[in-house]
Amino acid sequence: MNDTPDRSTTWADALRRPWTALCAAAAVVLGPTAHTAAALMQANAAPLRHAPSPHRRL
Repeated sequence: MNDTPDRSTTWADALRRPWTALCAAAAVVLGPTAHTAAALMQANAAPLRHAPSPHRRL
């Protein structure tokens, strides 16, 4: 008799665990959020461009 668990059974058991589902959901939500936050921090670090105001007349 083979004592090694079947691979498909191991994956099926792992997918049924609540922590697996919670971590997968967190990765889906937090992954894009972290990317957006990094892009915003990079944009905020850029030097300001001083353009003339379109409402100011001489």
